[in-house]
Amino acid sequence: EHLCVGPSPEEIMKKNDRYTALILGIFGLYIAYEGYQLKLGAPNAPKPGFMIFWMGIILTSLSIPLFIQTFLSGRDEKKVLWKGLHWHRGIKLMLSLLIYVAVFKWAGFILSTSLLLLFLFKGLEPQKWGTALLLSTATVTICYLVFRVFLELQFPAGLLGFIMP
Repeated sequence: EHLCVGPSPEEIMKKNDRYTALILGIFGLYIAYEGYQLKLGAPNAPKPGFMIFWMGIILTSLSIPLFIQTFLSGRDEKKVLWKGLHWHRGIKLMLSLLIYVAVFKWAGFILSTSLLLLFLFKGLEPQKWGTALLLSTATVTICYLVFRVFLELQFPAGLLGFIMP
């Protein structure tokens, strides 16, 4: 008895990637064309179509390697897509960012950002305590100087409101 076997999942995936790349490439060209019709202007004086045009070019440029890859990758190549991925890091990162956003106004910029960076330096990518403290402090200090002092943007003072002006 002869069983008729269809295309392998890899072949189906390549075919789908090829179609996706073609659709994204054509869509990117259309976006670039529409942006061009709106007039581009110059980088120092952009007109309405400037960003639209370049987004279309970028989309088309990103679709080209995907399209080419569908022809170059070998048939016998077996890859486990999620192998070796550290899920716990991504979950820790997302939770820490959610907590950061939740307490930012209440705790203030300096305290909440310092604690976030300290957690990232120690909890996600383990560093020595001295390195983590130095990097956290330096990053918060530079951000504070650039945004608060030089650009005069307002940050929430939070719990340290009695110290900050």
